[in-house]
Amino acid sequence: MNNLSNYFIAQTKGELSNLLNPFQSGTLPLDEWVNNSVNFLVDNFRPLFQAISLPISKTLEIVESTFLAIPPSIFLIIIAILVWQLAGRKIAIYALISLSIIGFCGAWEAAMISLSLILTSVIFCMLVGIPLGIACAVSDRFNNILRPLLDAMQTLPTFVYLVPVVMLFGIGEVSGIIATFVFAVPPLIRLTNLGIRQVSPEAVEAAHAFGSTPGQVLLEVQVPLALPTILAGVNQAILLALSMSVVTSMIGVEGLGQMVLQGLGRLNVGLAAVGGLGIVLIAVMLDRITQSINKGNVQSWQNRGLIGWWRSRNLSKRAQVTVGISCVVALLVGVTSWQLISQTNTRLTETSLPGKGIVVRPTYGLESYGEFVTDIVSIGLEKLGYEVKGQKQLNVPAMHIAVSNGDLDFAGTHWEVAHQEFFDSNGGEEKLERLGTLISHSTLGYEIDKKTAEEYNITNLSQLQDPKIAQLFDSDNDGKANLIGCTAGWMCERVINHHLQVYGLEDTVEQVEGDYSALLADTLGRYREGKPILYFAWQPHWFNFVLKEGEDVEFLSVPFTSLLGNMGNLTAKDTSLNGKNLGFPIDNVRILANKKFLQDNPVAERLFEQIEIPIKDINIEQEKVKNGENKPVDIRHHAKEWIASHQQLFDNWLEIASLVNNG
Repeated sequence: MNNLSNYFIAQTKGELSNLLNPFQSGTLPLDEWVNNSVNFLVDNFRPLFQAISLPISKTLEIVESTFLAIPPSIFLIIIAILVWQLAGRKIAIYALISLSIIGFCGAWEAAMISLSLILTSVIFCMLVGIPLGIACAVSDRFNNILRPLLDAMQTLPTFVYLVPVVMLFGIGEVSGIIATFVFAVPPLIRLTNLGIRQVSPEAVEAAHAFGSTPGQVLLEVQVPLALPTILAGVNQAILLALSMSVVTSMIGVEGLGQMVLQGLGRLNVGLAAVGGLGIVLIAVMLDRITQSINKGNVQSWQNRGLIGWWRSRNLSKRAQVTVGISCVVALLVGVTSWQLISQTNTRLTETSLPGKGIVVRPTYGLESYGEFVTDIVSIGLEKLGYEVKGQKQLNVPAMHIAVSNGDLDFAGTHWEVAHQEFFDSNGGEEKLERLGTLISHSTLGYEIDKKTAEEYNITNLSQLQDPKIAQLFDSDNDGKANLIGCTAGWMCERVINHHLQVYGLEDTVEQVEGDYSALLADTLGRYREGKPILYFAWQPHWFNFVLKEGEDVEFLSVPFTSLLGNMGNLTAKDTSLNGKNLGFPIDNVRILANKKFLQDNPVAERLFEQIEIPIKDINIEQEKVKNGENKPVDIRHHAKEWIASHQQLFDNWLEIASLVNNG
């Protein structure tokens, strides 16, 4: 009888639990559906999407090359005259000062790239947004259909569609413009719709009374009267496009946003501040220009600026022609001289180089050591005649996607074990190949500050099972130690959670997940305050020269080796260094290359197979970065210095690679 009662009680509890929480009985595999859909589109329609992006890339190419071709001084004069004409003297002075500040901060080229990206994005926003807004105003049915899509475009987090955009359209500026378009065009459509709907019914009726057709009423009455609201939409599109600068830099879009991203990745507040200041100054300038155009009228526009000054001079036609021709000639001479100065001299050799006429597109991760080793590889390729172009800095997932899809040719920061999951999910050995060993014996593990380690004799991660020990690292007062972990989504994030489980630490330790560089900022702040720190670390990484292993921090050992997935068969021998089990495999950083690129370029393949850079040399370069030599030009100089000090070895690599072509 008791057993029967217990049975019915258990059944009742189960039914009640399902009633109160119906979601535990089953979930929709939405993630699988989305993945399958995106993979289907990539496998079958990627060429179509890239063809669609062709007008965008051509427009951007024209705008960007024009901006970069104009000497800065002449560009400032042109902008000052243009803004003076459109928005008045005060805003022209502001524009001149703002762009000068950006130039003197060393961000002129990045600012020109950002401006070209914004202008291209806004052009396509206007070409699509204004007609759609007009269509919404004319047709209630179309408005009701489009409204949910606009709601989704405005509320969907931008990171959600960055990866599919990259997979469909490729890495770089075009994908950035498309992502920016999705984010920036909805307000323009909505405000265009609103502006036309708010036109006075009396004005529309008067137009009809005079016999105007519906098209004439729309184009000659409603649109002109709605123009202030439409321009407000353009203003919003411009500002939203600027706000996407940092986000799109994560998929290889260059410009001021990438400066901010690099500053964040290296905890270089100054570099991030320069990029951020440039974005703010340009945003304010464009905002004031569009607002002034919105408030202006034809009469005031004709009587101000260069046109107003010109008209007030009452010059003869001959004098006007003379002055006009002189200005055009001066601009042409300036631009031509700038182009001649900017040209790099190419050294001609008697023998044809194996890579002549072939463009190579490299990429590397967000850490500065990746830029250093990739520069060394790139210089080697250039010596063999290759043209290295468009070196991209990407996060790990985007880097693997780009190389797999052939948008880029090779990556210089592929960790053989730690990045195995990204390797497999992006085509594996069918599309990709790993070559050489750029950096051997790279380490990952858990570090704590040396002061706390010595004071409490902490040497093993399992000691944090003790609540008293764990509480030393509790930064949010929830009773658990805060372990500064890995970037969300990386394999190391899941390995850390696995370690907390198998080492019995779930009740006393929690992993803090997020952007690794941002988490390190908090770690460094706590260390400088004299507080205990516990964090996941790897070498090579610039942070190792902020807090040096053995002097400021110590690696903790783990009780035993326990890893996930393809690493599950590794033993303590694979995860130990100098007798200490770090819990993570001792890894190698290798070159990851597109397989088709290697098949077409055996000389480059042979070069990739040879290059190896001692980790002590990486550490020396990272210390220079930590001491302030962290700009791309500085890191390129470091690469050239390393080559000069290893010239015989470097020349030997080139000679062996060249023999492939001769053979």
